[in-house]
Parts: sequence; C-alpha cells; structure tokens
Amino acid sequence: MNTEFTGSSVLHQAMLENEIDIYPTWTGTQLTGILRYEGEKMSQEETHNYVKQGFEEQFNMTWSEPFGFNNTYAFVVKDEIAQEYKLEKASDLAEYASDWLLAGDENFDSRADAYPGWSKAYGIEFAEVLNMQYGLIYRSIDAGEVDVAAAYSTDSRIEELGLTILEDDKEFFPDYSGAYVISQGLQENYPEVIDILNKLGGTINNEQMVEMNFRYDNGEDPDVIAKDFLNEAGLL
Repeated sequence: MNTEFTGSSVLHQAMLENEIDIYPTWTGTQLTGILRYEGEKMSQEETHNYVKQGFEEQFNMTWSEPFGFNNTYAFVVKDEIAQEYKLEKASDLAEYASDWLLAGDENFDSRADAYPGWSKAYGIEFAEVLNMQYGLIYRSIDAGEVDVAAAYSTDSRIEELGLTILEDDKEFFPDYSGAYVISQGLQENYPEVIDILNKLGGTINNEQMVEMNFRYDNGEDPDVIAKDFLNEAGLL
C-alpha cells in the first residue's frame, strides 16, 4: 500500500540527498507516510513529539515547533445536502454512502491515513472514490458531480462555497499541524536557526490560516500576506 503523499516523499528524499536544508510539511503526513505509523490516534503534542524523535533518530533531521493550526482532512457536503439528509457527523453518511461519490486528493484512496483507514474505522464504503487534483475537488462538489469531498480544514473555500464540515466523530484523522523539517547540516552550520523558526510556534490558529488562505485564493500576493501576518504578530 502506498501511504506517501507525492510532495512530502519528494521533499524528504531531496533532504536525504542534501539538495535542500529545510521544508514545511504536516505532522500527520510524515507520521503515516515516512514513519509508517499505524497505531492509535495521538494528540497534537504527542504527534509532534513522535515525528520529531523519529526524524532525529532515523534521519538526523529535526522539527520546529508547530505553527499552531491543524490542517486536517474534513469531509464536507453542500449545506443543502446536509440539511436535506440531516448530516452533522461523518457517521451519518452510513445510510447513503453506498450510492454516493467521494472526491479526494491524489492517493486519497490508498493512504492508510485517508480513505482505507477511514472506511475501516467507520465501517462505511462509498460507491466510488475519485482522486483528483486538490483544486478540482471544490469544483466537483460545487457542480454536484460528487456528493462528498475530503477537504482541508483551513481551506477558505469551505465557507465560500457554502459547504458543511461533518464532524469526525470517531476522531480518525491524525493531527496535521504545520511545521518545518530542518536538516542536520543546517543545524550544525547555523544553530541559531532553530530558535528563529520556533518563534512561529503557536502563532497561527485555524481562523487566521483560513483568513490568509482566503486572501491568497482571491489573488493577493503571498509575500504581502505573509509580511502582514509577521508584522501583526510582532515578528518583523
């Protein structure tokens, strides 16, 4: 079973080959993709500690403190569908999923932390799981081409398109806190970089990330968005 996101595995391999010194990623992605964790769900702190220790022991890499937001998977449906079928939590899909289509990002149907594990945990199977580029997921559910979508919880399009997030009532999805992975070489040559990066730790909550994503989705320059945030946080 392929449990790796293409992007995360490419970045990890690039760091192993000393092609890059630092990259941003998600704790849950590297927990299941690179470290192949298949145990019980852990808290945000436990997840971060686990990946940090694992990367230090296995790869001589370390992690910065998490930024503060959890960009986990969230199953969403149109607001009118949620109202019509009285959908509030993921378990409510059990009655309808066998006739419905689910959209997910690339490899969503094969990753242990995505559909296969979710389906086993909930005892629910959809008629079909359609993998697609992430941006197309929102077009598909907005156009009614799929019934349910696996979105990212900090995506501003959830509210913009009138989508309802279904509660992960079995708490299946792992924590996907954003953080930096830092190479051994960067640590050795610039030991102060860890303290600098850790200043971002806990400074961005989900609401702030949604707002920044909204600005980006509406055409604003990401450099301007980032600078605005750093100024507001007193980091510039």
